[in-house]
Amino acid sequence: MPVLTRSETQGVTAEQILPFIAQTQEQMKTFPGFIAQMHGPTPGGYQVTEVWETQEAHERWVREVIAPLLARQMGITDAPTATYQPLDGFVTR
Repeated sequence: MPVLTRSETQGVTAEQILPFIAQTQEQMKTFPGFIAQMHGPTPGGYQVTEVWETQEAHERWVREVIAPLLARQMGITDAPTATYQPLDGFVTR
């Protein structure tokens, strides 16, 4: 079942996170289970919202790609906590 995921990292600015996001986008496009991503600033941090085929696919992406890169490049050792919402459908233009 597709899921909507939302992760917010407090204390991170767009200037800090956008190069990181750009670096991972091509790999994300081919990662099993990925459907869509959108992102933007929030008060005090930065938010990433994604649609994945399953929660397990997103968790694997975070575990295998995002968490190690965040630790190496930004010194963030705790991966952002994601919330999950099941979706009955997803439509794009």
